Amino acid sequence: MKTPRPALGLIGALLCTGLLVAGTLCVAAGIPIPGDIALVRLAVQTRAPSLTLPLQALTFISSAIPALAVTLIAAAVEVWRRRRLEPGAAWALAAYLGFTVCNIALRVAIGRQRPSVDYIPNAWPELQVSFQRFSYPSGHAGAALIAYTSLLVLAWPHPVWRRLALAGVVVVVAGVGFGRVYLGVHWPSDVAAGYLLAGIWLWGGLALRRGAARRTSGVSPPPGASHLPKWYPDS
Repeated sequence: MKTPRPALGLIGALLCTGLLVAGTLCVAAGIPIPGDIALVRLAVQTRAPSLTLPLQALTFISSAIPALAVTLIAAAVEVWRRRRLEPGAAWALAAYLGFTVCNIALRVAIGRQRPSVDYIPNAWPELQVSFQRFSYPSGHAGAALIAYTSLLVLAWPHPVWRRLALAGVVVVVAGVGFGRVYLGVHWPSDVAAGYLLAGIWLWGGLALRRGAARRTSGVSPPPGASHLPKWYPDS
């Protein structure tokens, strides 16, 4: 018997929650995360001019304003596709804002210091606020996952665009995660926590998208929903 899509999505969200809680408790208690120090050293050793600029660019496109802009674009496209304004169209924006609030709260509550290595300053200006002196979890990693997955969802009904978008999302999300460690501003566990927190909100946003469409249309899912992968949540 095939596992229903709602169950798969819920299992994924619960797994992300469990791993995030476990990691957060370890960081809050000062318990070393295996591999954190070694991976930071390894990433710093790979530094090269040919890598730095692309990773700085990925950092910029996953920072607060660009990521917000991407989720707003995704919402606008959803509204245009549906030909009406409804809550589910803003699912990516809701997920991004929810993630951002939780990210800030965790940073302030945990207060983890960034790695004690020379960091590479960003080549493009970003918002500078006080909570950014703390590192756990990584906001850039989570923002990249939510923002660019929202574009993948839009492209999913079209096979050619789907493959291109999937490849692009993998490159961007993985590159941002590696870049945060490479640039010396995050521990690998910060990046993992950012992905996990974003994964929870991403699933919630996708559930909002499908649930809103079912309430407004009775039975019809959003355009292209029948082509979405099995992890896509149902309501």
